[in-house]
Amino acid sequence: MSDKSLGSLIFALGFIGAIVYIYWLFAPVEQENILFFCPWINARWALVLPIVVVVLAVLVIAMWIGWTMAATPPPTLIEEKVEEKTEEKKEGA
Repeated sequence: MSDKSLGSLIFALGFIGAIVYIYWLFAPVEQENILFFCPWINARWALVLPIVVVVLAVLVIAMWIGWTMAATPPPTLIEEKVEEKTEEKKEGA
């Protein structure tokens, strides 16, 4: 698998993961979730907001790594550079 295709796959999985996580987080719930049950209405956001920020930060970093891998051209081999230099020297001499 080439670097570009692997980078594209990482980016796509990070993007899909971000969309699924946001939908899962804000999807309407039929019953009250016992984990977030609290008499204060804003207490849920005190737990959810930091989690959202951390998860999305990790997914954005994964998307950035994937994008960088997909957009960066592959490096040239050292042997090719040496051959080019020797050919230039031969042509100059």
